[in-house]
Amino acid sequence: MNVAIIGFGSRGQYYAKLFKERGVKIVAVCDKNDEKLEIARKNCEVSSANLFKKEEEFFTDKRADLCVVSTQDADHYGHAIKAMNLGYDLLLEKPIAATLDECVEIKDIAERLNRKVFVCHVLRYAPFVATIKKELESGKYGKVVTINHTENVAYWHQAHSYVRGNWRRSEDSTPMIIAKCCHDIDLIVWFIGSHCKYVSSYGSLDYYTEKHAPEGSAAYCYDCKYINDCPYSAERIYIKDRASKGFLGWPCDTVIPNPTVEKLRAALKRGQYGRCVFRCDNDVPDHQIVNMEFENGVTASLTMTAFGESSRVIFLHCEEGEMYGFIDENIIHCNIFGKEKYTIDVARIADVFDGHGGGDALMIDDVINAMSGKPSFGLTSVETSVESHIIGFNAEESRLNNGKSIEIKHKL
Repeated sequence: MNVAIIGFGSRGQYYAKLFKERGVKIVAVCDKNDEKLEIARKNCEVSSANLFKKEEEFFTDKRADLCVVSTQDADHYGHAIKAMNLGYDLLLEKPIAATLDECVEIKDIAERLNRKVFVCHVLRYAPFVATIKKELESGKYGKVVTINHTENVAYWHQAHSYVRGNWRRSEDSTPMIIAKCCHDIDLIVWFIGSHCKYVSSYGSLDYYTEKHAPEGSAAYCYDCKYINDCPYSAERIYIKDRASKGFLGWPCDTVIPNPTVEKLRAALKRGQYGRCVFRCDNDVPDHQIVNMEFENGVTASLTMTAFGESSRVIFLHCEEGEMYGFIDENIIHCNIFGKEKYTIDVARIADVFDGHGGGDALMIDDVINAMSGKPSFGLTSVETSVESHIIGFNAEESRLNNGKSIEIKHKL
């Protein structure tokens, strides 16, 4: 098999790296940025004839077996449809699309054209999550009764992606609960194994607004007297905490391709990632809760918060036991009521943890197997993955209507 990629930002480049390490050739790349195309030429050995700045030229022919769509959220629908119509199978970055109707249409067209569409819900493959699923399927815990799940976005990640970055405004991308948390809703659906019946949601943008700007602060970090003290200082987040220590991948490579300390500082001085987080044009929530009731009677709650360090916390309450843990710690605490308590150290049973807890690499392995006709898990097909988007878009409708309980009528 071989691969074509449209959208060669952080995710596109990382998927290219993983495919290349597994002997899969990247034969064509499309991106509007010349520097990113040069990275594709240099790192992936893509010929100049197969490097495209314009999507119209990229989509004139089918150039590979699989097309990776890793563009911005609002572009997923158009790129996915064009690729499928040309005969491509897809690896589609989440979210599937920017509206629920578009998500469902992609699913329907994939079914009609008999295309494989793998959605990048990579956490299903993460060893921590897969181990929880295996424990549940053992039957020791009985039926799931309720799930409490928290997505700690991290204060600096919120600032980078959802205050300064490309996902700061719902109308330009997707609602926060879709853009960031369709992963988390997808895991809840996977653990429960039922369709969601009702959803309600509350949340708002509270902190990252001008009313919280420190007195005397400036519009850009490099003009501001708080540059050395503010936790959101662009100098701190991108230079001191990362670039100066040699960490020049994400999020630094989002600021500028092929980053160096000098190039980063120049880009930050008047660029979007150097703006004061209290003086941006963002509108997505910095905290939100989603409550769900499923057709099998199970309930679940999801909390999204910007205010913490980056981590996901999963707590499953079952009829005969419970499990909980922090995904970044890779320790699962297990309690079978009245019988035994134990912990599972996932690091002892797996050795791949880079990229979403190891999920990125393991998903790519599974995609290669599926495309090659070998046995695969097929955990993230569009038919499966669209369920989380149905819940998420309905949750956003609820949030915008003061938490109104919504009956989900979209049955697939």
